[in-house]
Amino acid sequence: MEFDQLETEAREFAIAAHGDQRFGDRPYSTHLTAVRAVLDDFGYSGDLALAAWLHDVVEDTPVTTEEIESRFGRAVLDLVWAVTGVGPDRKARNLDAYTKIAAHPRAVILKLADRTANAEASPPGSSWMGMYRTEHPTFKAHLADLLPGDPTVARMWQRLETRLDLSVMPPSDQWAEIDHLAAAGEHAKAVAAVQTAFDCDPGEAERILAERA
Repeated sequence: MEFDQLETEAREFAIAAHGDQRFGDRPYSTHLTAVRAVLDDFGYSGDLALAAWLHDVVEDTPVTTEEIESRFGRAVLDLVWAVTGVGPDRKARNLDAYTKIAAHPRAVILKLADRTANAEASPPGSSWMGMYRTEHPTFKAHLADLLPGDPTVARMWQRLETRLDLSVMPPSDQWAEIDHLAAAGEHAKAVAAVQTAFDCDPGEAERILAERA
């Protein structure tokens, strides 16, 4: 995977913007590198490569859309903004992103790379994998018809779904109770419910609750 000057600039800009943010117990750059690697595996470069590094900066850092456009151009901004979820909770943020991706279909490539990188970083029995499996029917319902007939996109879907192993039923009923407890301010009970559902430690339970908030 070779970087040109502009991609190196995007990488350095994103890493600086994310600062001390973590991806689990690792630097956030771990996730950005993984998303870029998935795109590289399928032969994507150019504006998609730049957007791989930048895809979370508007959602998770003080960086503005104006900064992205001025530094990296409108095409990159369109991709980044399409996958940037805006809303009060994870469900709302996901729906916002799905709506914007539908209006800018090429962004589905970036979203698939992001979700694949997340799934491949998640142990099969983890709370993270459980969340991605639970979300997948809605994820697919909104995005599967974009770029129809593109064989590379079809292979991206296949890689994601192979990793998710959809033969494993997600604990959707537990999520409803977990979300109810969190919304009611019963944080300790919500943490305990996550631990029970996924046999995880309190630290992972706290992180998954923060992601869903």
